Amino acid sequence: MSLITLSESECKDCYRCVRDCSVKAIKINNGQAEVVKEKCINCGHCIEICPQNAKGVTNHLEKLKRLLKEEKVIASIAPSFPAVFDCSPGQLITALKNLGFHDVEETSIGAEVIAREYKKLLELENKPLISACCPAVVSLVEKHYPDLIPYLSPTISPMIAHAKLIKEISKDIKVVFIGPCIAKIKEIDWESSKGAVDLAITFDELKGLFSLEGIDYQSLDEDQFRSVSGNWSKAFPVENGVLKAADISFGLSTEILSISGLAECMKTFEDILNDDISPKFIEAMVCSGGCINGPGITSELSINSRKERIIRYAQKEDTIDNKFDMDKFKIDTSREYLNCKIEEKIPTENQIRLILSQTGKFSDKDELDCGGCGYNSCREKAIAIYQGLAELKMCIPYMKGKMESLADIIVESSPNAIIVVGKDMTIQKFNPKADELFNRNDEIAIGHKLYRYIDPKDYLDAWFNKKSISQKKVEYKQYNLICEQSVFPLIDYELVIGIITDVTERENHNERVAKMKETTLEKANQVIHKQMKVAQEIAGLLGESTSETKAILYEVRQLMQEEER
Repeated sequence: MSLITLSESECKDCYRCVRDCSVKAIKINNGQAEVVKEKCINCGHCIEICPQNAKGVTNHLEKLKRLLKEEKVIASIAPSFPAVFDCSPGQLITALKNLGFHDVEETSIGAEVIAREYKKLLELENKPLISACCPAVVSLVEKHYPDLIPYLSPTISPMIAHAKLIKEISKDIKVVFIGPCIAKIKEIDWESSKGAVDLAITFDELKGLFSLEGIDYQSLDEDQFRSVSGNWSKAFPVENGVLKAADISFGLSTEILSISGLAECMKTFEDILNDDISPKFIEAMVCSGGCINGPGITSELSINSRKERIIRYAQKEDTIDNKFDMDKFKIDTSREYLNCKIEEKIPTENQIRLILSQTGKFSDKDELDCGGCGYNSCREKAIAIYQGLAELKMCIPYMKGKMESLADIIVESSPNAIIVVGKDMTIQKFNPKADELFNRNDEIAIGHKLYRYIDPKDYLDAWFNKKSISQKKVEYKQYNLICEQSVFPLIDYELVIGIITDVTERENHNERVAKMKETTLEKANQVIHKQMKVAQEIAGLLGESTSETKAILYEVRQLMQEEER
């Protein structure tokens, strides 16, 4: 199942996610955005920037509720929690236990284990060492910078380390990680992670569950963590936090780097590959500002305010004596990595030119590089089309021109006269049928006033009354025309559009039929009158009444008159 979900009905062809995805892990298929899992690093940025809220994360709350009901579960809560919950740590622990958690520990216990490993590796290695706490960083290297795999720290993340310690100490226990990161949800299924964490959810999901269960964590009594870590391991989620926890000295030197944000990570990795820099240690986090700005956090606080909360919490002395004994339990912290970069097909120059030509780009000057499709250049998008990641119709200037061209074809080929004027009654569009009906001087009508050709009264009424006129019959005696015209204003564009149908032949035909009926009725009256006269004469000779005959003839005349009406 895909981690990032998409609502097709909400995806509106804006291409914002294509444009903002630095690793181009979004493809467009039939106008709908799709995540390319082979390229996606699960940073969650596409979810945050989607203006239609068409993307989300697979919800795991039902699975969590089943787990809490059936198993003994310990919560491993990420050290960024003080930046999310407006309550004391003790109140949050009580709230988690009210949900059904057997106990609660800080993931920073695992962070302390990994910080020690970083310190050892830094002393042994003579090559750059990239921290591997952030699963999005690991995916970025494996999927997009595989040449840097030898530089990734060969260690598991604090989340996995902590879960392994919990299960080393307590048997028949399930571990649920709660944190700010959606990439962690995928990390628990990695080969190096399997069996450690049973489920991972975000802080936002936890807040949702509290609300669902009616738990007001701010009003609860305080409880305690089962065990705690060293103070500075709690600073892991902020920039320089790993360095501080591992006691790695850093200053103005470029030997020790702390980088955050996907763009900065990518640029730094490229600099290393190009031998522009050669740092000894790189603390890398994909989220700008660190884990405190993860996609699983919804907060009105600024990054600096969140950081301040974390630092204050890390500096606060623990009032309990149950500090975790790091030397008592040993776990395997090693991890191996895979080259997961996909080999993408590269089109030839002729193939690129062919694709460009299909969107009306036959020379360099036709390539606007407007970025409306989500790609930085027309050529980049053409390559994406070749690779099956993009579609021709994503080119906005091309589609706009195509629609304008189609609109022009419809107007030009219409069997009705179409006349468009501005609010001052200056003609802006005068199609061929309008020329045929009203332009007897064979001049260019555009730019002239409407009254030069027809009475502008209906156009003026439509504009000033802001109301449409529908199928009004109008006679243009100067042209020997009878027309039906519909006129409607486009207020926002300051235009008035008239669609005029020539109904002269129809009206003349109707008039001829009416005259024929009138003549027929007149002749019928004459015949009836004569018949009545003859009938009366015969009746007089026979001495009979003509009333019945008169009635029948009268009915015939009435029927003919009704037909005429």
